Amino acid sequence: MGAKLIKAFETAKAEGGMKAQMRLAMKTGLSSDKASGTPDSPELIQKFEAALKEILGKSVNL
Repeated sequence: MGAKLIKAFETAKAEGGMKAQMRLAMKTGLSSDKASGTPDSPELIQKFEAALKEILGKSVNL
């Protein structure tokens, strides 16, 4: 569960460090711990991709 959401947190950390990871949690309303137990729904994936685009300044496909 939550494999794509976890990938989003890993991408944020790799590209922008802990600050980007924290911003992703704030924008999506899910921490990385909660994301691991949350199913990858199309709506959540879209929400995470949009947040990553805003945070990192580039599109990320999960």
